[in-house]
Amino acid sequence: AADGSVAQRIDEPFEPPTAATPTGQYTVQEGNSLWVIARKAYGAGQQYTVIYGANKGHIRDPNLIYPGQVITLPKS
Repeated sequence: AADGSVAQRIDEPFEPPTAATPTGQYTVQEGNSLWVIARKAYGAGQQYTVIYGANKGHIRDPNLIYPGQVITLPKS
């Protein structure tokens, strides 16, 4: 509030990242990058190179992926 007091509190449960590494196909969504996908899938953005290496036939430039593009997520 304007006087500095707390007007509302929001409680959200904490969900730690899962340790499981998914494999299979992933359809790129708007706003995705290989870094973001690797962070979600493997827990580390630096693992984008694993995704890029497995999809070199489909991805010419790792900085350019497109919504709707289907990529493979290998075991890291």
